[in-house]
Amino acid sequence: MEYTTRTEILPTYFQIGYFSLNNGLSIGERAVLSAQPISALHYHHCLELGICLSGTGEAHIENRIYKFQEGDIQCVNANIPHMSVADEGKPCNWIWLFVDIRKLLLNNRGKITDELLKISDIGFNGVFSPYEHPDFARAINSLTEHHRDDHYSELYNTILIGQILIESARIGDIDKSEKKLPISRKLKPALLYIRENYADSQLMTADKIAASCNLSTSHFRSLFKADIGMTLPQYINLTRLSAAVHLIQTTNETISNIATAVGYNEIPYFTKIFQKEFGISPKEMRKKSQNQSGKNEPNA
Repeated sequence: MEYTTRTEILPTYFQIGYFSLNNGLSIGERAVLSAQPISALHYHHCLELGICLSGTGEAHIENRIYKFQEGDIQCVNANIPHMSVADEGKPCNWIWLFVDIRKLLLNNRGKITDELLKISDIGFNGVFSPYEHPDFARAINSLTEHHRDDHYSELYNTILIGQILIESARIGDIDKSEKKLPISRKLKPALLYIRENYADSQLMTADKIAASCNLSTSHFRSLFKADIGMTLPQYINLTRLSAAVHLIQTTNETISNIATAVGYNEIPYFTKIFQKEFGISPKEMRKKSQNQSGKNEPNA
C-alpha cells in the first residue's frame, strides 16, 4: 500500500485505559472512527491490529500517512505512535484487537505445549476438499509453500503446525457414526507400544503391555478384547504378519530372515500361521509379488 511522509512532528502521549486485556488479548467491538482532525499521536504497550469494516480515512503511523478503505488492515507494533481519522461525512467503522505479546506467551506457554500434545492424536483422518475446510486447507498449503531460508522459518513452521493441529481437532474424525468401533484412549499407549516393539518377544508380554497403559493385566486383557475385537495374542500376530507381508513384497530378504525380523524364531510356526491368515504360504506370496512387479504404481 502506498503512503506519504509527514514532515511535521506531532505531540505523542501514552494512552491509558482505552482497552482492557484478558490474559494478554483484547478483541474489541465494532467502533466508529472519529472525523476530528489529528492534533497528536498516541501509543501503548500492545500490538494493535485493526480491520476497516466500512468507510475511508487516513492512518498516521509515526511519520507516515496511509489512505485506507473498507477491507484494509492496520498493524501497529507496541510503543509506535499512531492515530487514525475518518474522512469527513463518511461513517467509518473499525474493529481493533490489542495484544500484549509477552503476557500472552508467558501465561500460555505451558498450556500451548500441553494442549497441542493433547489434541495431536484426536484430529481429522481422511481426504477433504479445500472448500469443505478452508482454514485447515490454507494452513497446510502455507506449510508446503513456505521455503524461505531465514532464521524465522523454523518458528513460522512451528506456528503453522500448531494451527494445523487446532483446525484438525476442531473438525474431528470424519467418521462420527455409531458404527465405528471406538478405541478407548486408555489403550492407545498399548497400541503404540506394540507397533514399536512387536519384533521383540521379551517385550510382547501382557504384563509389560498393560503397564504401558498403567492398567492391571486382567483389566487390560478384558478392555483390549472388548475395544479391539480380538485377543492380545491375535493382535500381536496380525501386526507381525502384516510387517512380514511388507518385507516379502518389498525386499529380497530370505523368508527365514523375515520371520526372525518380525519376531518369530520358529520358521515352521511362522509359515503355518501365515498360511492360515492369508491362505497362501510366504514363498507363494513372494512368487506372486515378483510376477506382479512393475504392473502397479507404488502406494503412497
